[in-house]
Amino acid sequence: MSKSLGNVIDPRDIIGGATLQRLQFPQGIPACGADPLRLALLSQNCHGAEIRVDVEEVLSQRRFCNKVWNGLRFVLGALEGGFQPPHPEQVVPGDPMERWVLSRLAGTVSECSRRLESLEFHMALGAVQHFWLRSFCDVFLVGGTLSG
Repeated sequence: MSKSLGNVIDPRDIIGGATLQRLQFPQGIPACGADPLRLALLSQNCHGAEIRVDVEEVLSQRRFCNKVWNGLRFVLGALEGGFQPPHPEQVVPGDPMERWVLSRLAGTVSECSRRLESLEFHMALGAVQHFWLRSFCDVFLVGGTLSG
């Protein structure tokens, strides 16, 4: 896309949305917000000066942000009022599911650290998203101690 030819999408149109009349997209661009745009930019494996962001990728990241919000809301709703989290060094998992999710989290932290040190931001984001979607939400929340 060339800024001089006028075929560049303004990031503000992705964050706040834009109607079909303003753009050349069949359905316009729905409002996605700044965080999904940031995640879409981070998800790109860029080796040069150009980043090609597809609006569908931003929409996918918006769905991920929504999944994070819903997961946190579910967990906070399951906790009793006045809950104070223990210091991380005092956490002792009580059942196999808790041990499993904490081991998956430790692996994700390790993977993220390794990827960030290598400046592979897209791979670090992928590790976090995989943990959140596949381990935390799909297994721990659905079949774990919070839902039972």
